Amino acid sequence: MYKALIIDDELPARRAIRALGEWDKHGIELAGEADNGITGLQMLDEHSPDLVFVDMKMPLLGGQAFLEQAKRKHPNACYVVISGFDDFDYARSAIQAGSIDYLLKPIRKAELSDVIDRAIALIDKLRDKDRKERKSDIYRNLSVPLVKEKIYSSIIDRNGRFHHISELQAVLDTDSATPCRVAVFKLLNVAEAVRLKFAGDSHAFYFAVTNAIDELLGRWGKAFSFKNSRGDQEIVAVIGSAMEDKDRDETISVLADSLARLFRVSVIAEIGLPVGMDELDESYAEATDKLLSRNMLDLQSVRATGEPSSDRPSVMDKSALFEQAIESGSYRQAGQLLRGWMEETEAAGTFTLRAMLAAENELRLLAESLLTAFLPNVQESIATLEEFDRKIRDRAFVFKDFKDTTLAYFETLFESLAGAGKAGELSAADKVKEYIDLHYFEDMPVSFFAGRFHTSKEHLTRIFKQKYGFGIHEYMLQVRMAKAKEWLADKTVKIQTVSEKVGYRDQNYFSKAFKKFTGQSPQEYRASVAD
Repeated sequence: MYKALIIDDELPARRAIRALGEWDKHGIELAGEADNGITGLQMLDEHSPDLVFVDMKMPLLGGQAFLEQAKRKHPNACYVVISGFDDFDYARSAIQAGSIDYLLKPIRKAELSDVIDRAIALIDKLRDKDRKERKSDIYRNLSVPLVKEKIYSSIIDRNGRFHHISELQAVLDTDSATPCRVAVFKLLNVAEAVRLKFAGDSHAFYFAVTNAIDELLGRWGKAFSFKNSRGDQEIVAVIGSAMEDKDRDETISVLADSLARLFRVSVIAEIGLPVGMDELDESYAEATDKLLSRNMLDLQSVRATGEPSSDRPSVMDKSALFEQAIESGSYRQAGQLLRGWMEETEAAGTFTLRAMLAAENELRLLAESLLTAFLPNVQESIATLEEFDRKIRDRAFVFKDFKDTTLAYFETLFESLAGAGKAGELSAADKVKEYIDLHYFEDMPVSFFAGRFHTSKEHLTRIFKQKYGFGIHEYMLQVRMAKAKEWLADKTVKIQTVSEKVGYRDQNYFSKAFKKFTGQSPQEYRASVAD
């Protein structure tokens, strides 16, 4: 449980923080509010809060003076400065006074949520450490990077006024004589890497990855990297570097290979042009534009030479055919149409990240149009589109993952919509087969299917074999081995990774199963495909 105070002389600002903060989510009690610094100090003594939001400009006692007194009396609290002025004088004052972060008015929910998340993470770390001997070191090491991150983000996003950029360089520990470059990293399989290497702990993942990037870029100069708050896939690094343009592609390749080896994360990266500190947005824009030109069908290539948008097959060209298939109850035909579009896209040889993001928008339009036509329940439609936004929209993928994720989403949608129309019920055997096709990498005993489809194990086993000529486990093995062959054909994918992608955590067990099924070990099969 945590306590928080809000100290601001403007009632609308206090109301905004109170209304927009996700207090219950973090177990935070709002202990009180004050409209000036003197009352705020009294409430600080009374409640001993963990988190304090304080305005920089208040009557009687201003924010900086308040922080100086508050830090002496309550050094364990975390202080977040609120400012109505988009000027980094306040950021510098906040650092000097000991705040961990700052917010610009008007208060926005997303920014407030990020600040609270970081503050709670910091409070938890402080509670776990020795409060007397180690507190000040931890506080300094964690708070300064957060403010540096916010300053760099503001420059890159072009939402700051940089009147004193030369003074900021002292805070950011940069050299005005050395040009800076911005590197942008797109992590293509974050969820998988977090699950496999960090037991689901995303905070530990980003901490490790950003530290590794800083170290890898260290040969070129001081580097500071951070996760872009606009999404979970992008990491930005600012490099104080004299790197030559001719070295960029080699550096990108080394970075991607190193991160893949260390964290099992697929990465594409680009480095922008050298600029002054107040022009970091230009370097970021160039790096981002280069990323959008990367060919997602061939991640080993540095970037595509170009892709005329008019030549790319559009899934919306087939929208009428999708509607006809759903209307007739043939969800399988709709699935075949989508698979056909995927094959056309892959056969084109070039599918840039820019094209992938455009295709994701088209796919969302397709889902929306089908839901409007066939699903009258507005709330269900909204929930279905929110699932699309969460899993697919505005995300960068390895093409195989893009294809698998998109097909899994739409095949479920097609079946649901066809079932709502004229389609008859699928038999339990069909449903088991469809589920295995989409979730072959999961552990699925027959008892799981029996419970899911409300029948007995014996009956389900019997009808499945009657319909398909083989058992459920046999079919699951067939699907897994077929998928394994696809991944083994790609020499850039490690055999351990292939094993995990098809549901085997133990590589030795996978190798035995593969050899028993195919007559070849994974290594032998890969060599035979190469030949």
